[in-house]
This record gives sequence, structure tokens and C-alpha cells, in this order.
Amino acid sequence: MYCVYDAMGSPYGACDDLSTVLGEDDYVCTLPPPVLKLAAKDLCEDEVSRTNGLQQMRDYIRRNPAITKCRLDANFLLRFLRLKKFRMKESKECLEKYLRIRQEHSNWFSRLDICDRMLEDLIDQGYFFALPERDESGRRVFFSVASKMDPNRHTTADQVRATMIGLESLLEDEENQVRGFTYIFDERDVGLNLICLWTPAEVSKAFQCCEKTIPARHKEIHFVNLPTALYAIFEFSKTLLSDKIKSRFQVHSDETKLKKKVPTHILPKEYGGTVPMAEMIKMYKKELVAVRSRLLMMDQMAIEEEKKKTKKIDKAFETIQKNFRKLDID
Repeated sequence: MYCVYDAMGSPYGACDDLSTVLGEDDYVCTLPPPVLKLAAKDLCEDEVSRTNGLQQMRDYIRRNPAITKCRLDANFLLRFLRLKKFRMKESKECLEKYLRIRQEHSNWFSRLDICDRMLEDLIDQGYFFALPERDESGRRVFFSVASKMDPNRHTTADQVRATMIGLESLLEDEENQVRGFTYIFDERDVGLNLICLWTPAEVSKAFQCCEKTIPARHKEIHFVNLPTALYAIFEFSKTLLSDKIKSRFQVHSDETKLKKKVPTHILPKEYGGTVPMAEMIKMYKKELVAVRSRLLMMDQMAIEEEKKKTKKIDKAFETIQKNFRKLDID
């Protein structure tokens, strides 16, 4: 436990000065040579593109009447530039979409605080956390045990927040912005009671958010122990994603097959590695604590509201949910 709570259950030590958003800074590159080489090769990044890109992004934010508050520091803006390979128009559009979805779904993005008891509890259980070691491609690996989410205690917003605090925190390390992330989702014992917690609108927005809005590079996505009963939902959900992301999905029937793709030594001890999951989670939480104030400061960002558009996909989700609720699966 890294947070101390008062008698009312509120955390002590919360960031007191949240009145300002991180301002413009002078970028100092801390990327090691191999990562710089990767950034040049994969992201069209060099000193000139960084300097020009940051200036254009800052000018865009200042001149955009819809954006009332936004981070201007290089670490934050480079996330969008790197995601879109320094294509300025797309980088600006992605930033604006990101600001809007944060505001529209404040229950997913606000108070991403490791001192939040429900959020900390979900992480402690192993629902979503980062492994301490990188994979063979130098990427940080997020690990999730879906069954650790208790539908009687945790909400869908809790699920998303546990994911978002991890992504937002690790993106503070710009090496992760360049290399991207690997994901391992253990779906053993996941039942329809968890799936049916989600509304159609939440599902469609979550997919849009993860792939098209969050400035993170999703490089490998492994699913293991996926129950047969959920394959139909899994396959349908993939249709909401781009071909590029779908090509990065790998489904493994058990841990043995997973280990052929992911080094065993980086996995929790419960999955064949050497470090117990509980110890890995403690290390992960220290990372979250280290950048806690920066995440809380992001709650000050704001953009004017936009008219909401209806989603045709909602009807399809409603039909699927109704059909699966009728199933009697042990």
C-alpha cells in the first residue's frame, strides 16, 4: 500500500497545485541511440521534425478557440506526433479527438490516481499491470487477468480506468512512445456476466478510444485461455478494428503456446517466470506513484463540447447482448 487515507476514505498527499497545466518546455532528448535509430526508421523522426512538429502543435493549440487548456510540454505533444509519424494534420486531429474523449468520458479519464481505493484494489488483484522487464523488442508489456474483475464490486469504468492509468503513466517515458506496447490478456474463467456489464455505446467508444484516440502504439496483442463461449463476441469485436490492429492479434489456447511467442522469464512466476505477480504489481505501483502528479494535472485540460453523433453499431451490439443473455452456459 502506497497511499494513506483519512477517516473519510480520501487519500492524503494528493497533488495540491492542480490549477495549472504543464507549460511549454525546452526539449532535451534522452532517448538512447538504438531508440533514436528506431524512431528515425519507423516514425520519420529526427531533430528537425521534432523541433518543427512541436512548434506547429503549440501554435495550433494556442490558436484553436475550442481548446481552452492543454498540456504544452514536449513529452505530451510528442505522443501524437510519433503516433502519426509526424504527419501534422493527423497529429492535430488526434490531439483534438483525445481531448474530446477525455472530456466526454470523464468517468474513464479523470482522477487517474493510484491512491483511489477502487482503482488500487483492481490493480492489486492483477486486473491490469505492467511487467517490470521489457520483451525481446524492447517494449513494456501490459499483463491482464480479466477474471480478477469482480462484477459485484467493480464497474466498467473501473476497468477502463485501470487500463488508462497504465497507458498514461508509461507514456511519460518517451522510449515507450517510440517502441510501443505489448499486451497479454488472460481470459480464463471470463463469463458472460462480465461481458454483459457493457452497454453497446460503451463498447464502441472503448474500441474507438483504444485504437484511434489514445496516443500509444499497440504492437502485439496476445489473448490466452479465451473461453469457447466468448469466441463469437471476440470475432465480432475485431470487426470494429482496423486491419492493421487485427493483424497484431494472437490467440493462444494455453500458456505453453504463449511462451513460444513471449519470453518466459519476463512473465509472472504463476505463468512460468521467476518473480511473483504480487511483487511485479508492487514495482508497477511505484511507477504510477512517480508520475501521479502529472496525471492528476491532466484533469485541468479542457475543450469545448461537440455535438454528439449517433452510432449505427449500437444496434448490432444490442442484438448480440440480447442473444447472449438468453444462453445458459455453465
